[in-house]
Amino acid sequence: MNKQIISAIARKDLKATFSSKKVWVPMIILPLLLCIIFPAVFSYFGLHTGIMIADGAKDLEKPINAFIESFPNSDMRDTLVALPTLGLKSVYYFLNFMMIPFFLIVAIINSMVTSSNSFAGEKERNTLETLLFAPISVAELFVGKVIASLIPSVVITFAAFVLNAVIVNIIAYPYFKEVLFINANWLILMFWVIPTLVLFNIVLNVLVSARVKSFQEAQQFGGLMVLPVVGIIVSQASGFFFLSPLVLLLIGAGFLIGNAFLLKLITKFNQRNALFESQIH
Repeated sequence: MNKQIISAIARKDLKATFSSKKVWVPMIILPLLLCIIFPAVFSYFGLHTGIMIADGAKDLEKPINAFIESFPNSDMRDTLVALPTLGLKSVYYFLNFMMIPFFLIVAIINSMVTSSNSFAGEKERNTLETLLFAPISVAELFVGKVIASLIPSVVITFAAFVLNAVIVNIIAYPYFKEVLFINANWLILMFWVIPTLVLFNIVLNVLVSARVKSFQEAQQFGGLMVLPVVGIIVSQASGFFFLSPLVLLLIGAGFLIGNAFLLKLITKFNQRNALFESQIH
């Protein structure tokens, strides 16, 4: 494959992504609300105003303490038990465990938006025919579009993580006396699970986008990836299942294997006529 051709395709798609408000605006707003503003507000009110330990919350203290005592991670359990108030316990648990699915959702949706716009977006912009008749291979076309989707998705997710870590630690450090988000769970999530998940979702959605005829139709298929994350949120909140470092390593390994399979499929994909017919007719 020609690296210059792939680079040119990726640059063209990146320019198209950030020239379309329906693509880049949701990519900025979602992480801003879900990964920066919401945890900052939750932390501030939970720690500074005592809203978590109001009289009505006292009824919840006994079941929450029972939940903490049955927590599988002994270090986290000891830390939570040592915290003096229900508000501190709630905020600490939320920031260390419940925030993880939020970043998974952001990574999935942002990568879905960019990758769904790959071939379907070309058709809506009336540029796909020219691209398909250009002297490039279908594999180069696919790889260029995968790279163009991968870069903004990963960069925005990591930027949201850094901003969230800075803002939340400014709010919470005086209470917990430790720097949050710098532990095995979060480091494995950001440097192993997120990149493999984003790549898997992008490759899958690029393949889907090549077979559907509109941006909205491609997004409908891509939205199915969010459902497992909803299950993780419910499991984390109920205590049924926890994302430990080992579990995160296994999840990332699963996505890595899936990526190897899908990328191999892309490199062998050379059905230009089939791609043309699926998009033009």
